[in-house]
Amino acid sequence: NQDALYSSHTTTTINRITDLSTSYSVGSFSVTGMNSMASHLHVSPYTTTSTTLFIGCENGDVFKVVNADGAAPSATSIGAALPAGNISCIEIGASEDELLVTLSNYGLNSVWYTNNGGTTWSSKEGNLPDMPVRWALFNPNDKTEAILATEVGIWTTSNLNAAAPTWNPSNSGLANVRVDMLQIRESDDMVIAATHGRGLFE
Repeated sequence: NQDALYSSHTTTTINRITDLSTSYSVGSFSVTGMNSMASHLHVSPYTTTSTTLFIGCENGDVFKVVNADGAAPSATSIGAALPAGNISCIEIGASEDELLVTLSNYGLNSVWYTNNGGTTWSSKEGNLPDMPVRWALFNPNDKTEAILATEVGIWTTSNLNAAAPTWNPSNSGLANVRVDMLQIRESDDMVIAATHGRGLFE
């Protein structure tokens, strides 16, 4: 929307390319409080006159940056209560207050949810095996349903609002292969799963 591209830069800064489709300009900006490399970036679709950027870090922190496209980005840590692990995905739900965050580590709860912008977080690990989780998507038509890309294929739940959701493997035609990313096509809700070494599945 703002013709900008963001990427990890240093432990304290984010790379920013503006005017991407014309005479682009490369720069960076500092994120107050960040002291670890960014591992996931997600631009909010809800703020359209400027950029609200969510940053997940390798140390488990999450930052919300408003005016990320402007001269004075303002960052707030909203993930201090999360485990010290690698943030692999920040999925935005019905608003910027509803977030589903995943971590790609063993030995900790890998799925976290907030509906108040990170003021409080709830573990949504449920019955998931101890495995890295690499991506998450809400069902755009029902935010109580979600799909995860994990070390062992795709897992889904239809009761994300439960204190301990029930997750089920959904690997028919896919097998128990590592899945690194999920993307959804808004026109028909087609989901693509990108695997590690087995190609793409729809």
